[in-house]
Amino acid sequence: MKRSGVTAGRGSALIARWRALDRLHGRIENAVEGRLHEHFGLSLREFQALTVLQQGTATAHGWLYLQDLAGEIGLSQSATSRLVTRLESRALITTSTAAHDRRSVDVHLTPVARETLRRGGQLVDETIRQAVEGLVDEGADHDLLRYLREGSSTEVVRGALPGHSDVPPGSAGRTREGKQAEPSDG
Repeated sequence: MKRSGVTAGRGSALIARWRALDRLHGRIENAVEGRLHEHFGLSLREFQALTVLQQGTATAHGWLYLQDLAGEIGLSQSATSRLVTRLESRALITTSTAAHDRRSVDVHLTPVARETLRRGGQLVDETIRQAVEGLVDEGADHDLLRYLREGSSTEVVRGALPGHSDVPPGSAGRTREGKQAEPSDG
């Protein structure tokens, strides 16, 4: 019975951390959404779609399936289709049916979209930095904020945060396969 109490305690701590992460995410997302709308009249999803398109998220053949874009931005295919229509009506993208496969759509960013992404990327970066600093001042979860500020370097992920380790209790000194690890020189 004691073991299930430990598991429940860990679960409760895990749930609390997840909720803290969700709150942080929501606050930062709302700040970014507001700034993108204020400066460019774009929703966060629209900006994310442009970013995905810029990064060339496409099939191995170089064309885009709507379901690929939908998966990347976390929307249904029908919502993504409406989003693409909005972006096209605002002259941020051009679309055409692909000659090689009538089920796919060729999507191209316009020069206006490329400039929006350049300026918007700077705005998003600045907004995230400001939001994180504001959350630090409010006393939000220290470890999560530190991760956001410092990135996901191996040192941060592998336990450089005070009181944090990604090694489960009782497994220190073991490899992923469960074998005893060799001592290191440093």
